[in-house]
Amino acid sequence: MNHIFLGSAVPFVIAMIVFLLRRGRTNVAYWVLTPLAMAIGAAWACLPDVPRLLGMYDLYMRMAEDPHSDIFFWHYSIDRVEIDTPLYLVTVAGMAACLLIGIWREVRLRETSSGTNP
Repeated sequence: MNHIFLGSAVPFVIAMIVFLLRRGRTNVAYWVLTPLAMAIGAAWACLPDVPRLLGMYDLYMRMAEDPHSDIFFWHYSIDRVEIDTPLYLVTVAGMAACLLIGIWREVRLRETSSGTNP
């Protein structure tokens, strides 16, 4: 779970910096691309584990012991020091909740500025 957390956290943090720099106003593309980038980042971070899921244990073991797999959001280094905790799941859920709150806020601001809110 920590690979999913780290892979999605990198685009999330970048998106939140952009959000703050733009003073909380964004466009629709921002709210579509941010979760997409988070999903791609999470998939990229978990890529070295795919051979194990497909039953290719020799390839998986080679990748697990190769420091070059750090290109997948520090996958090798994390595997050396990881601990199992539910906090990773809670944090990923928190990032998703932040995105949903941000989308709701943006929709509400657009509705009130266009006068369509009853």
